[in-house]
Amino acid sequence: MNEEKKGLTQLAVQLVLLVAIVAAALGLDYAFSDQQPYIRYLIDTSALAAVIVLVIILYRTSVKRFRSKVIEVGAQIDSDYQQYMKQWEYPYAILTDQLRIVWCNDAFRHLTGQDDGAGKSLADLKIDWGKEKPEWDPIIKQIQRGDSYFRAEMNQIRLRGVKDMENSADYTQLYSLSLKNVTREVVLEQENLDQQSVVGLFYVDNYDQIMNSLSENQRPLLEAGVYRLLSDQATELKGVMTRLERDRFLVIFPHKYLKNLTEGKFAILDKIKKMDSGSRYQTTLSIGMGIDPDIETARKYARSGVDLAMGRGGDQAVIRSKNDQQFFGGMTTTVENNTRVRARLIAYALKERIEAADQVLVMGHANPDLDCFGAALGMWRIVHELKKPVHIAMSADKHPAVDYLYRRVSGEKDYSDVLLDQEKAEKFVSSSDKTLLIVVDVNRKVIVQFPDLLEKAKDIVVIDHHRTAADSIEGVTISYVEPFASSASEMVTELMQYILENPQLTSIDADGLFAGIALDTKNFTVKTGVRTFEAAAYLRRKGADSVRVRKMFKNDMEDYKAKARIVGGAEIFSDKVAIASWASSLPNASTVAAQAADELLDIHGIAASFVLTEIDQGQINISARSLGEFNVQLIMEELGGGGHLTMAGAQLKNVTLEEARRKLIEAIDKVYPENREKNDPKGDTNHEDPAE
Repeated sequence: MNEEKKGLTQLAVQLVLLVAIVAAALGLDYAFSDQQPYIRYLIDTSALAAVIVLVIILYRTSVKRFRSKVIEVGAQIDSDYQQYMKQWEYPYAILTDQLRIVWCNDAFRHLTGQDDGAGKSLADLKIDWGKEKPEWDPIIKQIQRGDSYFRAEMNQIRLRGVKDMENSADYTQLYSLSLKNVTREVVLEQENLDQQSVVGLFYVDNYDQIMNSLSENQRPLLEAGVYRLLSDQATELKGVMTRLERDRFLVIFPHKYLKNLTEGKFAILDKIKKMDSGSRYQTTLSIGMGIDPDIETARKYARSGVDLAMGRGGDQAVIRSKNDQQFFGGMTTTVENNTRVRARLIAYALKERIEAADQVLVMGHANPDLDCFGAALGMWRIVHELKKPVHIAMSADKHPAVDYLYRRVSGEKDYSDVLLDQEKAEKFVSSSDKTLLIVVDVNRKVIVQFPDLLEKAKDIVVIDHHRTAADSIEGVTISYVEPFASSASEMVTELMQYILENPQLTSIDADGLFAGIALDTKNFTVKTGVRTFEAAAYLRRKGADSVRVRKMFKNDMEDYKAKARIVGGAEIFSDKVAIASWASSLPNASTVAAQAADELLDIHGIAASFVLTEIDQGQINISARSLGEFNVQLIMEELGGGGHLTMAGAQLKNVTLEEARRKLIEAIDKVYPENREKNDPKGDTNHEDPAE
């Protein structure tokens, strides 16, 4: 109090002195009004300087006193705040940038069982937070500690330096962590979820094909065996089962028992494969599970789930809900379907769509290969023969994988206006409301050549041989996805024979389709069925030449050397998985990497191969191949990619080669934990550019 009075007295004295100086200046100015002007100027200047000095002193004294008062009040507030937070009922802590405890309240100490948690990390206190730290927005998670669940919120606290309050470089970062017990809410939510009904659809894959391969006496035994397995499964799930059709079953059961299926990874898939049906074909299931409070919505999810499972090749289960979907199974090679009934039906439906359209645009995937370009050329020929305006949407950028065929197309007068870049393709689609967009060799919307065209086109047809992806193109009029087919070129060749009576193929069309089949079958050695050879024979009769096709697969010397270095630098894991990585400067790096992955499979004992290629800074492409023992599609899906059981790929961004390699190994271990590497890999990883 005395200090405050002293300060006020000093302030009053300074004010009086200021008034006195001003008064003296005015008096002197009046007294010397008759004198020389320079004398009055000197008096006025001196008085003004004295006033300025006094004002500065007065200001600095006031600011210092104000800051002192603010600090005093702030300290009092801080003390009160800490006392309040100490007694707060919710656990609360202040953390460093390394997420170590600086200060925590009594509730936090009680929760963690620590008298003083200062200096300890969240991991030390068995709080599973991870390494995430908030920036401007808080991070909110639900974490579990024992049998209790907490809503955890972490915020960033920014403290500025005292010297320069506007300099953001003086910020010191701290974080606040508050926990709220939400165990009751979580338990009630789980109880409500457990009471919901799950709708399950079980479809027998290739039912007719299996039945036709059995004798009259064996068929009832197979039906009884399938029915018994599914009935036992429904009983285990405390649900009810009914038969919808000969090969289709519906099961409804409480959600709480779904955990039994997921923890067992849908063991029913393996049980039915092990069943001795007497057929040369393996019996498999496609399963769709739908979860939603509304039973009709759950049924729709189950239907879309089973369709997705079948589109991915069967022998797998898909669980779908409003915001999530999970995949199980899919470890076996798809069996070729010898029946052409569906192909004929699709051909007739496609012909109707083409004839009803004003114009047609054909599009493949980004970075097209020979199968994509060949299928697009074949579809262009079909539409052209039906007398409809038609073009192929393809980037004007050079694509090394199709360079030879691209130059042949560009050099022919009859194909001069076939290819459209993105701008022209968008104008073409927008020029008519009745434009038909035919997408070949891809069913994922994110990797088509020009994704924007999917939004502009109102009528879309998809023709693809890859397993249906979770992010497949939506709203299609006709979806012809056959994972058993060797290639999109094989599918287009087959459709061509049903749509056109006598198609007039040029050598470019025939060579393109034949090259597409040869590429995806590795010259008719992989995934080749009866229909594959029949399609190839048809193309040979139409003028395809194997010598010209072989020229499309030729490599230059630099590519050949690069491929050899990749193979030579591969690491071998578990004596059956080969992984190679390299930083590339070659324009056709992806093609070279894919060829190297194929050649790694020629090494004795290798069942799967992966080649990681750094295309650009921070962008890693992965080419994955297998002989069927490993489902590389599932592994690549863990990394955001996709493809076939024996041929797949993925693209990682903002990672280094080493980080990508580590993520790949983690994905392999997750999908195939029984093959987790226990010993050091054999071989040396090549991180250099093989072209150098």
